[in-house]
Amino acid sequence: METRINLQTQFDGDLIAKEVPTERILELILNAPLSSVSNSRPSLNLAVVIDRSGSMQGAKLEYVKRAAVHVLDLLTERDQVALVIYDSEVELLSPSIAMAPGNRVTLTRKIQQVTARSSTNLGGGWLQGCQEVALAAREGDLNRVLLLTDGLANVGITDLEELGIHAGQLLERGVSTSTFGVGLDFNEYLMENMANQGGGRFYFIEDPASIPAIFEQEFQSLSTVTASHIQLALTIPNGVSAQVLGSWRNELEGEKLVVMLGDLAAGLKREIYIRLLTPPQKKQTYLSIPVTLNAHDETGQSYSLEQILSLSYASQPKVSAMDQRKDVMARYSEVLLADQASEALKLERAGEREKARRLMDASILSSSPHTCSKIREDYQHLSERLARGLDEQDRKDRHQEEYIRKQRRR
Repeated sequence: METRINLQTQFDGDLIAKEVPTERILELILNAPLSSVSNSRPSLNLAVVIDRSGSMQGAKLEYVKRAAVHVLDLLTERDQVALVIYDSEVELLSPSIAMAPGNRVTLTRKIQQVTARSSTNLGGGWLQGCQEVALAAREGDLNRVLLLTDGLANVGITDLEELGIHAGQLLERGVSTSTFGVGLDFNEYLMENMANQGGGRFYFIEDPASIPAIFEQEFQSLSTVTASHIQLALTIPNGVSAQVLGSWRNELEGEKLVVMLGDLAAGLKREIYIRLLTPPQKKQTYLSIPVTLNAHDETGQSYSLEQILSLSYASQPKVSAMDQRKDVMARYSEVLLADQASEALKLERAGEREKARRLMDASILSSSPHTCSKIREDYQHLSERLARGLDEQDRKDRHQEEYIRKQRRR
């Protein structure tokens, strides 16, 4: 049975113009292998980080506590877990310990005794959880911090970009982060950015009663990972510009563009879209783009896959007459629209409603040759709502919808 990711690559077209700059779309599809280890899963090294600020009082905190206890019930003696709670202060309820029966009882009792208090030192609580996971990390473990909050970071580190940078640095050390925003008062851009930079997933939890089910979803995803620490590295030729869509974490150092994709559960796939702008070139006949995929299999062994992609130079009339791959452009256009919708939602939140509407209308128009009427109508309706203004419920719902669309999550 195949134990490595299957990587498929294609451009929207294979020709680029000699005389003028040319835009090409690169699609990379990663398919995770099915599990090759019978009745097994990776050992989990988790930290559950719980917001116990005053706004969590009542049903929210009770459902969170129930979900945390449920996570303990799903773990086995091979797994480790740390518990952190935070308000204005950070408290380590338990360092990382193995899920022996006696420890499970002790941790359950500690969770049940948690009560709500004051402000929200989100950064401090999360970093404490990351520290516990890093200290307890073992070779072959999947290391993940589960951060849950219903509010804004208003004590300690509060800057979105700074927290995102920390999340990226921790991912490089093997500690990933998933975020769970509860209710309507949290900062969805902060939560998404931390998850994107941290190689995990962002969840919007509208109804506190759904918290246990969403924790179960995250646990099941972790339990079936067959590819981890996934990175795509592309060597971008001199003069070529590259833009990664979908808010995936990426870094460009010299000619090397690296896209960090976190982990993939068995049988799932990732679709990545990169927009390239190639320079005119009258001497060369083709342009080469080497691609390397680095990942770990389900046993923790690292491996690499390599491909060399090519685009051929041709006359501008020949490039203009070329048939684009319609299926690639359709999928790319959906991701592009979702990216633009996310930006429009930011503008609307900032009070720039007319600017948000214009951005959305321009995006719909430019994508219309490649999208179906249902998608166009949906975004046209969004454009009209942006012009009128959204309430907080609508903003959160739509943000989550665009997050799922732009990262092509299933």
